[in-house]
Amino acid sequence: MPILIISEKNKAAKGIAEALGPVTVINKSKFLKVYQIPSKNIYVVPLRGHILEYRNTAQFKSWTKSDPREIITNPKSIDKVAISYANPYIKILIEYSKLCDECVIATDADIEGCNIGLFDALPYVIKANRNIKVNQLWLSSLEKKEIVSKYRNLIPPKWSWGETGEARAIIDAFIGFSSTREVTNTFRPILNEIHNKFVSIGRVQTSLLYLIYLRDLEIEQFIPESYWTIIANLEHKSRIIKAMHIKNPFSKEKESEAKAIFQKIKNEKKAKIINNTKESAVIYPPTPLNTSKALVLLTKTLRISAKAAMNAMNSLYLNQIISYPRTDSDKYNSNFDHKQYLEKFKPHTNYGAYTVKLFKENRSNPTIGKIDAGDHPPITPLLSLDQNSSKLETNIEKKVYDILARHYLALFGQQAKELRTKLRISIKDELFTSRIVSLTHSGFYEIAPFLKKSYQPVIEIEAKELPVNEILLDKKETQPPPRYTDTTLLKLMEREHLGTKSTRPTIINILIDRKLTYRIAKNRYKITEWGKFLISELIKVWLPFLKPEFTRFVEKLLEDVKEKRKTMDTVVTTVKNIFLDLFDKFRNSKNAITFQFDSVKGNLKTAMQQNSQKKFPQTTSKCPTCKNHPMKLVTTSQKKRFLACSNRNCKTYISVPKTGRITILKSTTCLKCGFNVFKILKRKNNKSYSYYICPKCWSDRYKEQSNGFCSSCTDFQISKEQCVKRN
Repeated sequence: MPILIISEKNKAAKGIAEALGPVTVINKSKFLKVYQIPSKNIYVVPLRGHILEYRNTAQFKSWTKSDPREIITNPKSIDKVAISYANPYIKILIEYSKLCDECVIATDADIEGCNIGLFDALPYVIKANRNIKVNQLWLSSLEKKEIVSKYRNLIPPKWSWGETGEARAIIDAFIGFSSTREVTNTFRPILNEIHNKFVSIGRVQTSLLYLIYLRDLEIEQFIPESYWTIIANLEHKSRIIKAMHIKNPFSKEKESEAKAIFQKIKNEKKAKIINNTKESAVIYPPTPLNTSKALVLLTKTLRISAKAAMNAMNSLYLNQIISYPRTDSDKYNSNFDHKQYLEKFKPHTNYGAYTVKLFKENRSNPTIGKIDAGDHPPITPLLSLDQNSSKLETNIEKKVYDILARHYLALFGQQAKELRTKLRISIKDELFTSRIVSLTHSGFYEIAPFLKKSYQPVIEIEAKELPVNEILLDKKETQPPPRYTDTTLLKLMEREHLGTKSTRPTIINILIDRKLTYRIAKNRYKITEWGKFLISELIKVWLPFLKPEFTRFVEKLLEDVKEKRKTMDTVVTTVKNIFLDLFDKFRNSKNAITFQFDSVKGNLKTAMQQNSQKKFPQTTSKCPTCKNHPMKLVTTSQKKRFLACSNRNCKTYISVPKTGRITILKSTTCLKCGFNVFKILKRKNNKSYSYYICPKCWSDRYKEQSNGFCSSCTDFQISKEQCVKRN
C-alpha cells in the first residue's frame, strides 16, 4: 500500500525519510526533491511552508473601483489562491496522491503547520484521490527514534488546530485588506507628498505600534525632577562599602534637609555599626524553556533580534540539534527520558565536567515548570556539540545552541546560595544602611553564568566602627522609562496577548520593514516620524481598534476554536460583525482628522527621505579617480553590490565578488596599491572558508592578467589579516 508523507520543509522531509529506511532521491527540479523509501513503498514530499494565501478576488483588486467595507461584508471578496512558487509543489501533491492509498500529514506540529498540511496541501490530495486515508505524524523532534516511534503511532488529524490557523488567516485578511485600503485612502494626500504608496494596517502590528507610540510619547513628554542622595563610602580592609542614608532619595522639596544633614556629617571620620545581620538565601535553578521564555532569554543574553533568535532555533531543529522550538510547555512529562541526553554531554569539552558531577550526585530530575501543554516537551538539546562543529552553521547558531544547552543542564544543577549582609550604621546620629549580597555557592550558575546577577565578594565585619572614606551629596534627576528592546517587546506582547509565540518576532520585524519603527543604540526601538504621525491621528478616531483589548478578544476566540469550544465559522462571523462596527466608526469619524497638512508635510517628507537613505559601509580608501572621497560598499535592492565613490558627482565604481559576506579590514591596506583589503566569508558543503582580495587589484585584474586574489599575488601575502611582503 503506497503511502504519501507531506512535510513542511525539505530538511524535515529528508530527515523523516532517512529515519524510515534507505532513501532514493527523485529530483523533480533544482529545488524540489521527492524522497522515496522503496522498501516500505513510501514517498516523502516536502512543501515550502504555505503554498496558498488569501488575496482579494478580481472584483476587489482595484482600490479605486471597490468599496473597502465590502471586503468585510461580501464573502466573495477574498479567496485562497496559490502563492507564486506553489505550482510545482501542487503538481507533485496531485501526482503522488494518485499513486498512494494513505496520506500522512507531517508538517510542523503546531497551529501553523496543521493549517499548512490540512488546509493548504490536503485539499489537492483529496481532490486527486477521494478514497485516500489521512493520518497525522506529530513530531517533537527530527531524531530517528522519535520519527520511527511516532510513525508507528500515527494520530487522527488535528482539525481544530488547522481550523484555528485558517480562522486567523481569514480574520487577518479581511481586517488587513479593508483597513489598509480605508486608512490609505484617508491619508492619500499626505502619502503622495511623502512618496509613500500605502499605509500598512494590521490587527496585531498596529496595536503594537500604538503601544510603542505611547512609550515614546511618555519619554518625549517626561519632565525630569531633581532629587538628592547622601552616600557614605566606608573603608574595610582596603575595600569600600557603600552606605545609603535611610531617607534617600530626598525630593526637591526636601533639598534643604538633605543639605543640612550633609553639612552636619560631611567631616565625620567614623561610622558606628548599630546592627549587623546576616541571612542565607537559596536561588533555585531555572525552569525549562518554552518558546516565549527562550526568545526572551536569547534576545536579552545575546542582544540579538527576536527574528534572528527564532530563525536560529528553527535551523537547529531542522538540523536535528534541538527539539521543536514552538512549544507552550515549560514542564516535562514525568516519563521523559533525560538520562539519554545527559549521557551525551559527559565527554563534552566545556559541559563534560559539570555533567559528570550531575551523575555522581544522581541529579537526573529537572526543575518543574507550570504548564505541560501536551503539544511538545520544552526546548531540549538533542546533541552534544562543540562550538567548532560543522552542524552549527553560523555564529548565531553557535551562540544560541550554547545558551540552550547550558540552560538545559542548569535545570538539574544544585541550588545557588547567597549571603545577604545588612548593616545599620550611624554617622553622628544620622542613620545609613548598607546591603551586601555575596555568592557563597555557585550551584547551577557554574554551567549557566549568564543567569547570574551581579555579586559582591564575601565580607566579614567584626568591628563596631568603620572609617569613613568620604560622604557625598549627589544631585540627580529622575529618568524616563526605557525604550522597548526585543526582550521587553516580547514580554509586552505576551502580557497583552498580541500575536502568538511564533508570530511575535515577525510582527516586530514588519514594523521595521514598513518604516514605522527603527532600531537605535543598544537594540532599542523608536517610532519613526511617520509612525508617530499615523498613530497620533488614528487615536482621534479609532482608539478602540488600536487598543490591545480587541486583539486580545480575537485571540481568546481563536483559542476556543483550537479547544473545540467554538466552530471556525462562528468565530469568523463574530469577529466580522465586531470589526464591521469598528470600521464604520472609523469611516463616520474620519472627517475629525484635522491634521495641519502644511505644517507636517515638510517634516514628514524630510524624515521619510532620511529613513529611506541607506547607510552603506565606508572604506578608508580614497576614490582612485577623484582621490578626495572614500569609497563605500553599495548593495542595491536587486542584491547587486559594488564600490562607489561617496561623492555622488564622481561616477567611479569598483567591482567586488557577487557572493560571500564582505568584511572591510579598515586597518589593513594593500601594499601594492594602498586600498583596503576585503575579507570574504563563504560557505560550501556546510563548511565555512574565507579568502582575501584587494578590490582595486580585483577590478584591475584583467589589465594585469591576474585573477585578483591576494593568495595569487606574487609580491605580497595576507598574514594575520595584514598585508606583508612575501619571503
